[in-house]
Amino acid sequence: MITEECTLCKTALNVEKLTSEFCASINPYIGCVHGCKYCYVRAEKYSKGTDLSVVKVKYNIVDILVKELQRYLKKFPTGVIYLGTSSDPYQSVEQKYRLSHKILSILLFHTPYNIHIFTKSRYILEDLELFKKFKERLNISITLITTNEKSKEIFEPNASSIEDRLYCIKKLNLEGINCGVSIMPIIPYINDNDKELEKLFINIKNSMCKYIWWDYLTLRENISDNYFISQKQVFLSVISKNFPSLLQKYEFLYKNRISPNEAYQKMINKKVIFLAKKYNIYQYGPKWQKIQYQLFFDF
Repeated sequence: MITEECTLCKTALNVEKLTSEFCASINPYIGCVHGCKYCYVRAEKYSKGTDLSVVKVKYNIVDILVKELQRYLKKFPTGVIYLGTSSDPYQSVEQKYRLSHKILSILLFHTPYNIHIFTKSRYILEDLELFKKFKERLNISITLITTNEKSKEIFEPNASSIEDRLYCIKKLNLEGINCGVSIMPIIPYINDNDKELEKLFINIKNSMCKYIWWDYLTLRENISDNYFISQKQVFLSVISKNFPSLLQKYEFLYKNRISPNEAYQKMINKKVIFLAKKYNIYQYGPKWQKIQYQLFFDF
């Protein structure tokens, strides 16, 4: 059962250091129904101890966004806004509140900015007609780390099925919307072997995947003396329950680091780059089309 509550937000855009290009992220929800055991946002550094199993709905975020855009638009005629960097913008509560839809409608109709959406939800297709109007300004990255159903159920228990995600990737690309795959995270000894990666690349190639990017599992302890279980403990408890023989390997691979050691990362980089070239899939994330923008200040 989904637990949700409404909350007020003071800001809508998380703005990066300003240069000549505007760069910001926006998350209409705090918390997520997917329950992914590897989620980096579980770490105290990011969650501040918030119970992420309760989805907090920022019900005033659209009004705040409009006010913030009025400050930024005339100063920054180009840039990128990332939707869903810490909470899936198309998780099931979006069906009820439609905040992501409202945010995208504002950004696409009333700003010149490119939009990059992150999701692993089949509900992304609910906004297909909107996306089709702004194909040249959109990139959509769908997280897919495995084609192994058992692994999916262990690490992403409430997320959309592998089949649904592959369908979304193909459907979006068939409609001319640039859609790629986030292989995030690479989970050591789970989705990093040659057979597993090859199968993943075959499937995403068949789904017309336009690009990939990847990153590694991070494991963080709490940064304070709070009593709640750390992100690292959550993940390792899953490993202990389902793959107990791997615990010692994790201890060696991570030691006092939050990421796997450099030798491991180089090995995986080599594998992924080889497969990307083999299947002719662009590496390192999306490309943006160069288009002529026209500004609309009619809020």
